[in-house]
Amino acid sequence: MKSEKKPLSIKIIYWLTQITFWLVVLVFFAAIAINVALQAELFGDDMQLHTVLPVQVNYTEKGTLHIDQTVQEVAFVEAIGKLHFINTNEYLAKWFGVVLLVAIFILLYIFLMFKNFISNVYRGIIFERYNIRMLQKISYGLVGLWLFFKVYSWLFYYFLARHIEFEHLEITGDINSYGGILLAALLLWVLSHIFMRGVKLREEQELTV
Repeated sequence: MKSEKKPLSIKIIYWLTQITFWLVVLVFFAAIAINVALQAELFGDDMQLHTVLPVQVNYTEKGTLHIDQTVQEVAFVEAIGKLHFINTNEYLAKWFGVVLLVAIFILLYIFLMFKNFISNVYRGIIFERYNIRMLQKISYGLVGLWLFFKVYSWLFYYFLARHIEFEHLEITGDINSYGGILLAALLLWVLSHIFMRGVKLREEQELTV
């Protein structure tokens, strides 16, 4: 029996998913190694930690725009960025190490479910109950990732960000909504229920034939 030729797009998605998944696995093991090193205090006192600031900041900096032989006054009012903890102390380093490990673990779960889903599609198994449940699990994983980011952002602001003082910068309490993650989870959840409904209708039709 001649096997059905797979579309090029499916092949590309399949191999990209496989490569990405194993890269995430490597990052996960690297995160474990980093946490072990942090707990054993192997990095010393000169660790330079960079982390994304999960809240918005207000600037008091003003500037000028030269355009069309005129001068326009502008002000930098809102932005997001990164923080550099110079010579990071051990307590902060260990705390961020655990946060990194948890985030990568959630991402690994999401990529595992997606890899299994794409692998089934690659083998021609698409509209089956257990494969559609993979989409549901991905949506649940995305919701978990969204909750993690929200809790992390709130803790970051409450325990760290609001106590930092700069000369020309004000850290606000406006936490990123991460709405894109929640929207992706909702879309996958809705799609999974639509596909599951289609499977039920197909099964009912097969029983009546």
